[in-house]
Amino acid sequence: MAGALKLERVEQCLQQGKAKALELGVEAAIVIVDEAGHLAGALKMDNALWITPEIAQAKAVTASAFRASTAELEERWKARALFANSIIGLGSGRFLVGKGAVPIIEDDKVIGAVGVSGGIPADLDNQIAEAAVAMPDEQ
Repeated sequence: MAGALKLERVEQCLQQGKAKALELGVEAAIVIVDEAGHLAGALKMDNALWITPEIAQAKAVTASAFRASTAELEERWKARALFANSIIGLGSGRFLVGKGAVPIIEDDKVIGAVGVSGGIPADLDNQIAEAAVAMPDEQ
């Protein structure tokens, strides 16, 4: 049933994201938020920087709020820097535009998002987030 992010899906996203981070050799934080941007689950790998969970959560909140990946938003907002800066200011630190977050979609409805931080370059964060949200038959 679509409409709510369930614990089982949160755990699945965290495990799939962790597996991809290990495969890529990235010490990352992975954060899951629900459709309203509330924390649903998180993990921080042993050697990830202490700030990475906060960055990952801000990315996830942004993807959930705008129902789009932060890679897409980054591209969309390149020509609209004033708008992007206004959004960042609006959220008092809750929003961050940068690659590494992907919405969790079920039955064509955004039910949450996965945010990742720790990869250099940020394309690695994006790969981890995409792997995290993939349904097992999509991998």
